[in-house]
Amino acid sequence: MKTVTIIGGITGVILAVLAYFSEINSWMRTETAMALGFAGYVLIITAIAYFLLSWLYQGSRDIEIL
Repeated sequence: MKTVTIIGGITGVILAVLAYFSEINSWMRTETAMALGFAGYVLIITAIAYFLLSWLYQGSRDIEIL
């Protein structure tokens, strides 16, 4: 699952960067660039959320409850 999340996060970064450059250089319509950027941001946020939740879950398993 971590491999899929890393690939998704990298894809999100690439989409966001491409949307940024396409908007600056007028490569395509503004709506398409904004949609690609939004999809990229969603992928980035999802990857970060997954890793934070897995880190918290692992930390909660390591803590000994008194």
